[in-house]
Amino acid sequence: MDEVKGRILLGTNGSAAARAAADWAARRAADAGDELVLVHVVPARTVFRLGDSYEAARKLGQDLLDGEVARLSGPDARLKVTGILADGEPAQALRALSEEAELVVVGTDRGPDAHGEGFGSVSFQTSIISHSPVTVVPVQGQRPAAGVVVGVDGSLESRIAAEHAAAEAIRLGEELTMVHAATDTSAGREILGAARDGVAAANPGLPVHELLDLDHGPADALLKASTSARLLVLGCRGKGGLRVLIGSVAKDVLFRIHCPTLVTRPARTMAGLPTVSGRGEAPSER
Repeated sequence: MDEVKGRILLGTNGSAAARAAADWAARRAADAGDELVLVHVVPARTVFRLGDSYEAARKLGQDLLDGEVARLSGPDARLKVTGILADGEPAQALRALSEEAELVVVGTDRGPDAHGEGFGSVSFQTSIISHSPVTVVPVQGQRPAAGVVVGVDGSLESRIAAEHAAAEAIRLGEELTMVHAATDTSAGREILGAARDGVAAANPGLPVHELLDLDHGPADALLKASTSARLLVLGCRGKGGLRVLIGSVAKDVLFRIHCPTLVTRPARTMAGLPTVSGRGEAPSER
């Protein structure tokens, strides 16, 4: 086995969604030469009324990890898979481990509660607070999928997202589609053109398409454009905590995704990149 290049973290809990995420992450890690680290989180000991219940939960968690490590290691000799059993809250545990990761991968889980809050969702929490980019993977049937889609709005965050999306499109051998939702055609085309020019200059030969959506809001524009995509990329403007605007684009998208969706990190963690000027509403998180 060749020396691994980086580390991909995978949150797993034995669900169908976690299994789908594991399969996606294993393919990604094998192709990139990264180590795949499975993380299962058991509630803290204080949550359990009986001490032996905590130990039983840890035993079940370790059995789950061992089974998934064996399942994922078998088909591809290129892949190094290890497991970590952690205590606490899943999103917080993944955040703590994410500082040394190239990517965190999680499956979809429950949507917002009756009050519209999504903070109970591990996938949403992880996407907001992780130190590294996060990919949320839905349970998908067998269907054709092609292309990488990214939302752009002229902001620094969307430039970071566009750079990630271009790299992913090249890695996957796919074409890139840039999406902007606006009510002003002229301003929208200006924003798309600037984003396309920036990506094309840095990635010669990459096919880049522009999609200006004048009929939908940012979240719906991205969901519509990514219905049959291999990957959707979102820029994140979160502040690294859970108090995120309820109407944020990323939250609206993540609870309804059609394809694996990568959420980049906020611009405050990415120094030295100038902002592309522009106006109008756009499909990246606000």
